[in-house]
Amino acid sequence: MEHRAEPLTVSNGAVMFPNTFMMQELIRMHFDYVLDREDEGHEVDTPFVYTIAQGTPIPSHLILINEYMSRFTLQPSRGMPLQELNQSLDKFYAQYAQKETAESWLDAHAFKDAVADDADPVWMAR
Repeated sequence: MEHRAEPLTVSNGAVMFPNTFMMQELIRMHFDYVLDREDEGHEVDTPFVYTIAQGTPIPSHLILINEYMSRFTLQPSRGMPLQELNQSLDKFYAQYAQKETAESWLDAHAFKDAVADDADPVWMAR
């Protein structure tokens, strides 16, 4: 009998969420992990959150895909090497994103202000 592994859910680009409960939980879980590692004496990188405003134009070589509920990915719209994708994303973030530390983002975005992941009309209006 052949054993088949469950398919992995992976992305071909940058994963993005609006300020939903899932986004809050992912950031809080990762930030807690970073703080725990730091408390254990490990050197850690400062985690950052990049905020992209609604209505931001997407360059033609990238495409924003709504994969599932509130999960989006910014992917290449055509085949391109990983290095080129990373450079494209860096340029896009430099031009359009607001970059802040995860700690600062969490301070400014209370969990109670997040919306349900399936509340498309609410988070699409923000």
